[in-house]
Amino acid sequence: MESVSIRMVSDVRPQWIAQMYPPKVGRDHLGLGSVSSDQILPSLVPGINVLTVHPRYHSFYVFLLDEFWRSERPRSHSEWVRFYRPREFIFSVGAHLCDRPEHGDLRTIVGGQRTGPLAAPVSSEFDTAFEYIKSELGGYGLYYRSVIAEMGLIYPGGPGFPYPIDVPSEEGKKTAAAFRRAIQETTYYQEYFEQDVVRVPYDVVVEYIRGACLCQLQRQDAPDHRLVVDSFCHGGNVDSADARRATLRFFLDLADQTDGHSISQDDFRQLIYFGAAANGAKYHPRNEVMDTYKRWRLYQAREYYAFALNALWCHLCDVGLNLQGDLRPVPISEILNHMMIALDYARLAELLDVEPPGLTPESDFIRLTRWLEALVGADGAAFDERCNLDSPVHEHKLYRLAIDPYAEPAAMAAGMLTVLALITLRFGHPNLWMEPEWTISKMGSDGRLSVDGFLRSIRHRIQRGSISIGEVTAWLLQDYVILQHHIIATGKLPENTFRFQREGNRLSFFRLANRLDFTDSRFDAISTTVHELGFCGDFRLTSHDLTASGRELLERGDIQWTS
Repeated sequence: MESVSIRMVSDVRPQWIAQMYPPKVGRDHLGLGSVSSDQILPSLVPGINVLTVHPRYHSFYVFLLDEFWRSERPRSHSEWVRFYRPREFIFSVGAHLCDRPEHGDLRTIVGGQRTGPLAAPVSSEFDTAFEYIKSELGGYGLYYRSVIAEMGLIYPGGPGFPYPIDVPSEEGKKTAAAFRRAIQETTYYQEYFEQDVVRVPYDVVVEYIRGACLCQLQRQDAPDHRLVVDSFCHGGNVDSADARRATLRFFLDLADQTDGHSISQDDFRQLIYFGAAANGAKYHPRNEVMDTYKRWRLYQAREYYAFALNALWCHLCDVGLNLQGDLRPVPISEILNHMMIALDYARLAELLDVEPPGLTPESDFIRLTRWLEALVGADGAAFDERCNLDSPVHEHKLYRLAIDPYAEPAAMAAGMLTVLALITLRFGHPNLWMEPEWTISKMGSDGRLSVDGFLRSIRHRIQRGSISIGEVTAWLLQDYVILQHHIIATGKLPENTFRFQREGNRLSFFRLANRLDFTDSRFDAISTTVHELGFCGDFRLTSHDLTASGRELLERGDIQWTS
């Protein structure tokens, strides 16, 4: 009876009936994705991000800005918004009506969620007062303004700047004039463009968009084609332009070697990491793009690394909730015990269709790496080349097991520790850490768990003496999952994105959904850009061979226009 009363007293704690900051879904709960999106990818491809998919938006938006400055309107933000919105609305509707042969399956049209349905049934006219998007400056303000400025087509305006609103640069004015030539003979430009609120007939919009559409930039005879191409190849500061041009060249090498295969983002990840994809496409970088390729491959190595840690985090959340951690705090030791149970290498071997390795949480971590070397049939520097898509085990196969909505605990724990072991075997050689491209793997060292830091730490722990699989897992869970989540979630306050909070040696959990996948690689944006710049076909199609200008950029590393 006495022990019961003591337990009852220990469970009596003050509790809030409502939280000050209710939990939110949030994202990037370990802060790993931001390293890719905010550091690595901007260094690899400055000026092209996930949502800046279509390069002709650059000339369209700078054209609108130039038209505004050419008008007699007051130079104010509100007047710029009043001018901007009806003209982007017509452009958005028109992009759904374009009947040019180059149009294809054109996606990510700004405002398309609302303008697409308008264009589906044949309407007689379109009212420019229609509320097509919430943001007052639409796609320009949301997505494209910063990259257009980065490429030197505008001078930013507004509070803190000399001008009340953005101003086209000299190059921007040239680009605007070129776009104007593409549409200046249309009825829309001559009779409707000057009016903010007007009903524009269907046929007028169709005539206008045949010259204005995003798809028309790829035509060599588009008036703004060369200027936009030059902006992407040389715009902005020299280092950014060089990096962007190098990635465009790398993508053209990829397009050239994979012609005959439709390439998705998933295929792209496999090609740059393994040199092959499940669809049969293969890729071996030419010498001229090798440095860029190595950097992109290290980016994908980080994606596997980040995915493994995020999967461990997701599984820890599932374990905590299964232990009713949303009702009462759960001892961390109890959670770790359940995580150790998920280090089931016998079950993982079944999922991989290989012989069981006889590994347990108490087994030395080196035994795990030796098992992987035996499966692949190579060790040392040869391991990286031999561990490919045909191997019994590789990172993408383990990723596939974990991404399944019904992923088993063995895939989430043993599988993800195996991913980290594979990365260690591939990149855990100090001679690689001295190469120039290794700067990619150092990104995230500012509190965001760099690959470089992980590899140095695991190497140090192994060199100190025997360390078990369970001990490595406990270290990762404590320092790379629990502590890191607390740091990241605390930094987002007052927005509450905690999935668990530490109370001494216990964790309290919140029952919210967790999303698990890679960070967007910008493949869709970059592949669309090289296509719409007229360098190659659409990667989504089986045939995406290079054009003459694409071949020149691939062979020479730059474009030299002839008159």
